[in-house]
Amino acid sequence: MPDQNSETNTENPSSSTLDSTLSASAPAESTPVVSHAFFISRILKITLIPIILILLVLGYFLSAPFGSFSKPLMLEITSGDSLKTITMEIKKAGVVRSADLLRLMISIDGGQNHIKAGVYEFDKPANIFNVAYRLSHQDYGYTPVKLTFPEGINSKGILNIIDSKLPDLKNSPTYEMDKSVLFSKEGYLFPDTYFFPPNADIKTIVNRMDAEFKVKIKKYDGAILASGHTNAEIITMASILEEEVKTAEDKKMVADLLWRRIKNGMMLQVDSTLGYINGKKSADLTMEDLATDSLYNTYKNKGLPPGPISNPGIDAIEAAISPTSNDYVFFLTGDDGKTYFSKTYAEHLKFKRLYIR
Repeated sequence: MPDQNSETNTENPSSSTLDSTLSASAPAESTPVVSHAFFISRILKITLIPIILILLVLGYFLSAPFGSFSKPLMLEITSGDSLKTITMEIKKAGVVRSADLLRLMISIDGGQNHIKAGVYEFDKPANIFNVAYRLSHQDYGYTPVKLTFPEGINSKGILNIIDSKLPDLKNSPTYEMDKSVLFSKEGYLFPDTYFFPPNADIKTIVNRMDAEFKVKIKKYDGAILASGHTNAEIITMASILEEEVKTAEDKKMVADLLWRRIKNGMMLQVDSTLGYINGKKSADLTMEDLATDSLYNTYKNKGLPPGPISNPGIDAIEAAISPTSNDYVFFLTGDDGKTYFSKTYAEHLKFKRLYIR
């Protein structure tokens, strides 16, 4: 009879056999791999730590305030300025150390499209993060004066708004000279909402509006050339359209009608040019007004008036460049603000009785 120990050993593998089996199935020794990974991580740590420290020190150096000012700096940014131009000007003025880093910060904060045009005041050097934030959040460094000039406003209207918002300018020794500059720019001052420092003068305002106009009109250079009209003719026609009709669609229709009148040697006979002379609205014009001896009187003179009669917006400029072809001969704007077109003078008179009181 076999003994108990012998039976047990038969049913269960011996410990030596089990050890042998486990040893055979175990993976190969991984010590060399662990060793390589350990040394690589050590090398990376030794290399990266100094690099990070250098970058931090460099970042702090580049972003820290730079230089000093004897008096506050006023930097003007227009909507047409590129991000590179803006940051280089700010660096050149001594506000920041690095234009490249400022560009990066602005890009992170939303990019060039978030930069607000206007005149920024820097009374002391600032770090790059502060400058980037100010440019993206319309923080001019002062409480700005808001001036809103609607489409179709003329130079007299612009002056009235300036006088009401900045009344002290009337006491300026250059007031009359600045006024003459304003009136000489009729038609070429872009109507929009602007923000100016409280000490802005008329010349500053005019220069800003003029610069904005040049930015807006530049993309139409090719279309104006293709239209067969000069830049001055386009702006003068646009200024009339701005005063005569309301909607973009109607402006395109009236533009074609008026260009055809000029082409056919007809007089434009638009009331807005008389209004530019005497300030009257269409309903207030008299027969005596229609006989006024002036080159702006399109009831007596063929072709366009000598110059623009208002400062047109984009819709009117586009209409003058690319009118909608039609065969209407007459038009009028009713008291309801709608434009009524007609092909015969009889129909025109009918609309006049119906829609103008």
